Amino acid sequence: MKNLLSVFAFLIPMLFAFANPQSPETTCPAPSNVHVTGTGSGSISFDWDSCNCFSTGFTVKYQRLSDGYTSSEVFVTSSDYTFSGLQAGDYKFFFKTMCGGEASGFIVIEDRIEA
Repeated sequence: MKNLLSVFAFLIPMLFAFANPQSPETTCPAPSNVHVTGTGSGSISFDWDSCNCFSTGFTVKYQRLSDGYTSSEVFVTSSDYTFSGLQAGDYKFFFKTMCGGEASGFIVIEDRIEA
């Protein structure tokens, strides 16, 4: 009986370790100093600082807050991007760095597009 309890005492923490995995730390830094460089009718342009890292590029996307629509991610190799064809309204714009097979967390900027 004592041996059986010892086995359970060993296995129970192992089960919890597999049931609640820790997310791995990323070493790919998020874009910094993301800022608006221009706006137009249905468009908004952004620029950001590149990292001193093994960056292969960036992904960008937007979410229209009025209906929750989220665009597909677009991969870009430069540290600037213009979103165009946007309806008037409030938006969230998302930016992340890609480092080979690893990605940073998103930087989110909220802004309003005028007609």
